[in-house]
Amino acid sequence: MGTTTGEKSRRLPTGVAGLDGLLHGGLLRGALYLVNGGPGTGKTVLCSQVVFHRAAAGENVLYVSSFSESHARLLSNLESFSFFDRSLVQSHITLLSSISALESGGLESLLSMLSQAVRTHRASLLVIDSLGPISELASSPFAYRKFLRELATLLSLVGCTTLLITSKPQGPENLELSVADGIIELDLRMRNMRQTRELAVRKFRGSPHLGGQHIFEIGDSGLTVYPRRETLVLPREPDVTAAHQKSRFGIPGLDDMLRGGVPPASVTALLGAPGSGKTLLGLHLLAEGLRTGQRCLYFGFYETPSRLLCKAEGVGLRLREHVETGRLEVQWRQPTEQFLDSIAAQLVEGVQRQKAQRLVIDGMDGLLEAAAYPERFTTFFTALSNELRALQVTTTISMETSFGGPHLDLAPVGLSAGVDNIVFMRYVELRSQLHRLISILKVRESDYDPSLREFYITSRGLEVADSSESVEAVFGQLAGPYGSGPVGRPGPKPSLPGSAPKNSGEDA
Repeated sequence: MGTTTGEKSRRLPTGVAGLDGLLHGGLLRGALYLVNGGPGTGKTVLCSQVVFHRAAAGENVLYVSSFSESHARLLSNLESFSFFDRSLVQSHITLLSSISALESGGLESLLSMLSQAVRTHRASLLVIDSLGPISELASSPFAYRKFLRELATLLSLVGCTTLLITSKPQGPENLELSVADGIIELDLRMRNMRQTRELAVRKFRGSPHLGGQHIFEIGDSGLTVYPRRETLVLPREPDVTAAHQKSRFGIPGLDDMLRGGVPPASVTALLGAPGSGKTLLGLHLLAEGLRTGQRCLYFGFYETPSRLLCKAEGVGLRLREHVETGRLEVQWRQPTEQFLDSIAAQLVEGVQRQKAQRLVIDGMDGLLEAAAYPERFTTFFTALSNELRALQVTTTISMETSFGGPHLDLAPVGLSAGVDNIVFMRYVELRSQLHRLISILKVRESDYDPSLREFYITSRGLEVADSSESVEAVFGQLAGPYGSGPVGRPGPKPSLPGSAPKNSGEDA
């Protein structure tokens, strides 16, 4: 979404990675916001991150504590974060305590102190940590509401943005809700023994925002928010007229079946049982792209870079030299304790940084394992696929199926809607020997050869037969007295929306 110069001047960027995207540019100047959440959810870290970001931009900031905890201890707790800069505390950040004002004159005395401090320091941002002790000292709900309204009016007139930290659960009895211009809620949840941090913008007057729950993490740099990919609006459509030439795998038999390759800027699913050759097929796509001068990215969950490059060299694919020149980047992510949107952010950032024209995601199971909420995987994957198309990158993603059975169900992971092309690799057993078969199930907006062909993994890589004659011979023998095996017994053509995906990192 575009932002005009006037709109930018109204905004106060937070400096929290991902949060300004949710807020369409940042907080509104002069507005009052509640930062709500239980103990340990990250409220103080979030507000402190905004404080130091605005101070680093040359603005004056007030941080008012209503607890008996010393400011020295507060700063000590923040020192481990990269955004912390002690020199800013002396020059642009003023730390105050509300305790003496509250004890001497109650809410009126506190309001007077805040008014004078904001004007004296010409503060652009005020943080009050927290509202709990202040509300407890109010003589009545009416007095507390009056204090909040007068504070909001005062700060709006001088253009000072305010963050009020509170740990109260939301409800109609909470007087802060009606006064606040916006509510940012932080939550800490346990799901299947896994801890997730989630952020939601419950209210944001005067501006659109991305609603719903969004994952965030707390690391050395503070909070990083990962907007749900399905909430992001793509700014552009793929320029399909820019490149009509198809993307070849560099395997003559397969490229022939695809009538020259897959369409550019498309997403191709490589389906097959463990060891069927999915990873090698993806590496062929990269090798062919590198041969023609394209930049490439491998994004995997199971093969470490050194192991992957050794595997490629074992079948004659010289990828290591392209890694050394920077034309190929190999990324490895362990799927454990990661989240879908953080993985997607790393993937998209890698594509943009590498300026990749070809991408291999190896594989779908790594994404599935990262899904804290499996029920949203279909919409997530569809959104990610659309984003990759918009980035003009030709993508393959591998997905495991079971060894046997002629039917293939793509509905459980929403694959059929998220991909443009589907290549299916499977086994057939004949006389105690496994034969590898490959077929094309789908190519969007393009003709293709739907026949089955046999393929081989050799020291020169994958080789696909020129015709279906060897497959017909295998099936003919399977129909005779020597045919055997539950593995891939021939049957009807695999149906699109049988086998649930398995988790495994092994792939020939």
